[in-house]
Amino acid sequence: MTIPYGEDEALLGSAPGGENLMLGPSYGAQAPDGSWWFLDAAKDRLAHYDRDGSYVGSVYLPEDYLVDGVYFQYQLPRVLADGTVVAARFDETSTEFLISSGNELRKTSIAGAQIPRADDGSILFGFDFEGTQWSLDPTTAEWQPVDWFRGQDGSSYRIGIVEDGFLFARPDPAIEMMIPVRSTVGPGAVHPTIEVAVGADGVTHVFLLGISESDESIQLAGYATIGADGVPSDLEPMINPFTPADPGHPSHLGVAFGSSKPYFMIIGEDGVQIYQRS
Repeated sequence: MTIPYGEDEALLGSAPGGENLMLGPSYGAQAPDGSWWFLDAAKDRLAHYDRDGSYVGSVYLPEDYLVDGVYFQYQLPRVLADGTVVAARFDETSTEFLISSGNELRKTSIAGAQIPRADDGSILFGFDFEGTQWSLDPTTAEWQPVDWFRGQDGSSYRIGIVEDGFLFARPDPAIEMMIPVRSTVGPGAVHPTIEVAVGADGVTHVFLLGISESDESIQLAGYATIGADGVPSDLEPMINPFTPADPGHPSHLGVAFGSSKPYFMIIGEDGVQIYQRS
């Protein structure tokens, strides 16, 4: 599915990004009902589309929600189990969360740069710049350090980059393993970043993006799963998701609450492209 850009309200926006670039939205996320919400920065709104890509409506941000009354800057969108849309923006000293529920907007701030990377349908999980794991209840803005993230199926897990691969662990049943990451580019070490989403069936979906020391000019992308039984799949190659319109946020991979089908999103030059497993 592709949702194109344009001036019409039913189309997503794009805006100048320097050096003659036009940047698309700051990504989107799928709701439990199958519809899609996008952080449409160029039009200062949350844009809503049905599961087939038809325009539903928008929630526009007032001026006091924008940085200096001009800049959108929210990213890392998520849609929780009750349909609440949550996004974040952060600096070194604080994090602000944008929360939209029932077409009503509010925002809340917490101290420190807390970067959300996962959720269980109601609680956000992420890292700070020091690598500490935390959980946040967006309804109360209460956050705390945690040892484990939690998936929408209730399972606990920990995942992170280590040398030559990534580490995955669960407390029950006890699993801890290093999954190596290699490239056909050459024997040099691979330096990836990671995105993760857990489906309703307990399967953990992992998207890896990085470069190899053998040839740093080549963008590497791969996808793997870890079953509910802890058994990892082989790493399979993915297309390079970066385009000149990409704002550079790590929001390609997701699984809607109540679903076990992952989606993969690319901010293309002519529109947002969404791929979903059947």
